[in-house]
Amino acid sequence: MEKEKETIQLVSMSYIHSPELINIIKSITKNSCPNSVNFHMHSTYSDGSLTAKQIYNQAIELNIDHYAITDHHSVDAYIELSKINDSIYKERSNFPKLWTGIEITCLLKGCLVHVLGLGFDHNSKYLLPYVDHKAAIGKELLASTVVDSIHKANGIAVLAHPARYKLPFYLLINEASKLGFDAVETWYNYERACNWIPSEYVCDKIFDCANSYSLLSTCGTDSHGLSLLRR
Repeated sequence: MEKEKETIQLVSMSYIHSPELINIIKSITKNSCPNSVNFHMHSTYSDGSLTAKQIYNQAIELNIDHYAITDHHSVDAYIELSKINDSIYKERSNFPKLWTGIEITCLLKGCLVHVLGLGFDHNSKYLLPYVDHKAAIGKELLASTVVDSIHKANGIAVLAHPARYKLPFYLLINEASKLGFDAVETWYNYERACNWIPSEYVCDKIFDCANSYSLLSTCGTDSHGLSLLRR
């Protein structure tokens, strides 16, 4: 028992303090990603190239403050990292905070879109239709159901990269606001530049649109490759 008490938990995490996460998101600017905050990335548990442990190591090396692994319909990366007690880094005074994350496919205004869930309880029964590595069907495919499920799991619902869909972003953001979305992934590199940078014109327009509906703005690299600094 004493030995267990002495064990140092080195992966800092949270899924029960949504007010804290909301305050972090409120502080995000176009310059926050990728060096300070990165709320969109993928591991080998879905379609990424990095393992969960490799992402963890990069987040430490890059001195990222807050990050979330948002694999498609999976929280396995979070579960894996929640078990890490890595003595290699025991001398560090602080660690990047890993928040729960997931990317869920759904229908919004009849358009297939992606929703990021952040800061939720990964053990919540409400997320069961969305954590089995495949898209939901029927009622569970509707954006309204996805948002409700994320909220019931004490999480935050974010419309991912709103300028990548068949419908204009302003229509989707308007509909998202009606359904109770909390935020929009405003700062995103639509050109997929080697050095990640938000696409200035479209992201500024998305920022104005999100603000007009009192929606928060998040950011993320949507990393699928070998670096968290680019897509």
